[in-house]
Amino acid sequence: MSSVVIYSWLFIALFIGIMIAMGIVGMKRTKTSEDFATARSSYGPLTVALVISAGISSGSTFMGMPGLAYDLGAPSLWYPLLYPVATVIGMLFVAKTIKRYGDQFGTRTIPEFIGDRFNSDFLRIILTIISILLIFYVVSQLVAAATMFQIMMGVDYGWGLMITGVVLAIYVFMGGSHSDILTDSIQGFLMVITSIVVVICFVSSVGVEGGFGDMISIIKDRNPTGGFDRLFLAGDNTYGSFWLVALLFVAHLPFGILPHLGNKFLAVKSNYDMKKLIMYCTIFATILPLMGLGGMLGIAVIEPGMDIRPDQVIPVLFQEIFPPFLAAFLAVTVLSAIMSTSDGLIVSLTQLLANDIYRKTIVPKLNISKDKAEKMELGISRYSTFLVIIVGVFMAWNPPQYLSIFMWIGIGGIVSATAGPLVVGSLWTSSTRAGAIASLLAGTLAYWIIYLPFGFGVSNPFAAAGSGVLISMATMVVFTLIAPKKDAAGVDEQASVNL
Repeated sequence: MSSVVIYSWLFIALFIGIMIAMGIVGMKRTKTSEDFATARSSYGPLTVALVISAGISSGSTFMGMPGLAYDLGAPSLWYPLLYPVATVIGMLFVAKTIKRYGDQFGTRTIPEFIGDRFNSDFLRIILTIISILLIFYVVSQLVAAATMFQIMMGVDYGWGLMITGVVLAIYVFMGGSHSDILTDSIQGFLMVITSIVVVICFVSSVGVEGGFGDMISIIKDRNPTGGFDRLFLAGDNTYGSFWLVALLFVAHLPFGILPHLGNKFLAVKSNYDMKKLIMYCTIFATILPLMGLGGMLGIAVIEPGMDIRPDQVIPVLFQEIFPPFLAAFLAVTVLSAIMSTSDGLIVSLTQLLANDIYRKTIVPKLNISKDKAEKMELGISRYSTFLVIIVGVFMAWNPPQYLSIFMWIGIGGIVSATAGPLVVGSLWTSSTRAGAIASLLAGTLAYWIIYLPFGFGVSNPFAAAGSGVLISMATMVVFTLIAPKKDAAGVDEQASVNL
């Protein structure tokens, strides 16, 4: 057994121990179903900013984006350069609204927020169904975690999936959102440190004979179409032109308000902390995607004949340029990136069942006492954790080629559906129910019509999602302008109090 494997096991044992300990703390803080769902008004802006930034920068950022850079070269760096900017801009539009409305009316999820905002059970239920697509995001995180176990610890890929699933199940089951936030704040801190280390290694051309210029030349020689002298990748469905890259940017505008991220705004202690939260998120979310530079360094360091999947470049690079002790430690921080998104996704998916379906749909129609409903909802929240993880592990058994693209199969459908009701609806208090419904349906249909049959969308969910977002927002504006006044008044009567 190599020294890297030994150190990796030592660090992963310590990491798992800390995660479970935080799960126990979270369990002690979880007394009600709302505690499990939101951890409402419990944490400061710095803590929540680390959590949100860690959730944004998932296993895709720490393995998928470096993998794309390693395979495609410099043009793929548009992704890590643009998506943090778009994500933070989207958060600026809606974060305060979600926090203020959530605290005032007790909303717990993004589907519930949109349903209440427009007084429409139809919107809530449809968005709940669409949000199930987050399972694709979960799968990409499980694949990334299993890959880390495989490369760094010599564990079979299948066993890596099982270990990841069991650890997640334990601490999410115990403390829900409290466990999610406590663990993710630690994981987010480790992720920031690792990203800074990777940037320093790239700038210093660690592992490359010669200086920075020699590294750039090697990258150009080994990947002629992906050198730093290329802005776009001719013929590529994602990075082939300015307009495709622009659609990638647009697709990420609603990214920060995905169900597993938007509900984190509710955990901030006060609405007065939101400015600090956005400032911290801007800093952290800009640093973390610089992991993509690790893929470019990998082109110069890793011998061309080495047979690895693109998404394996970061753990392989760490073993090439760092001593075993440090390589193992940094590998665990990459695992932090994966876990930090996975747990939030799992909590959000459990709330689709516990909150949006059971509490908001079933309970009002049945004669269920408040105490019984509360107990049942907490039980559904906890035990559906196992259901989500089992489905995710099953789907992850055969890993996709590119994690970053695979996870966007689901995300694209969600951002296309929510862009109109959530982004435009938060900015424009006169937005109507008719506009929200029409924009949700138009954005969703546009995404799937573009993504499935049309050539440019088959391997590029970003362009399909960007198109869906634009269509959703435009539809919201048009239908709001032509909607009957009584529809707008019905919505504004409730919205004017809090928007």
